[in-house]
Amino acid sequence: MAQHAVKERKRAPSQRSVAARERILDAAELVFAELGFEGASIRDIAERAQVQKANVNFHGGPKDELFERIVARRANELSQERLKAISRLDEQGAWDAGNLIAAFMMPLLTRAFGGDRQWLAYARIVAIVSADVRWHALAKAHFDPVASLVVKKLCTRYPEADPARVAGALVFSVSSMLALCTSEWRISALSGPRSKPDSEGMIQNLLAFCQAGFAASLKRPNGAMD
Repeated sequence: MAQHAVKERKRAPSQRSVAARERILDAAELVFAELGFEGASIRDIAERAQVQKANVNFHGGPKDELFERIVARRANELSQERLKAISRLDEQGAWDAGNLIAAFMMPLLTRAFGGDRQWLAYARIVAIVSADVRWHALAKAHFDPVASLVVKKLCTRYPEADPARVAGALVFSVSSMLALCTSEWRISALSGPRSKPDSEGMIQNLLAFCQAGFAASLKRPNGAMD
């Protein structure tokens, strides 16, 4: 009986297998970010990871399942950091919309512009998910819980605000954040040769832009704020 149980017990994946899986997922993350879901192919991912196509299918599954794995892989870390930042605001007691939006955005922004190309690629994949209704279930599972919490907390803090306007302001702000992650080069191109935009400056500009948008969206019908 004991021998049978040993035979049935699943073997833990080897370190080599785990390393191969991570290399494939990293490669897939970069390829999806560069080419989009439609443009990417399993062949592209295999070439980037320097493995056979069969290995990509073995470790990641078909392309749609692989894309879902890529989205899910970093989502929990991102959500936990956002929740920690929001909890710190609650501990402080006094916060405004700008503080809350910064707490929500900075965990992704600091990673995307922190020199890790994988996180920058992930931010671009989040932009793909946010822009295509086919990935609604992915967004709902991995990003909506914390986003919904932000909307709820803002509506509680500003009870006269229209929830639809608050939700809209958050969506607009997230779109702006993802635009910075995907189109930083456009800022450089449009600002002229004498300007040298830096990541920290652009992040602060983004936060100021979003804060001003929320200030307008949270106003009462008569123009006052709570």
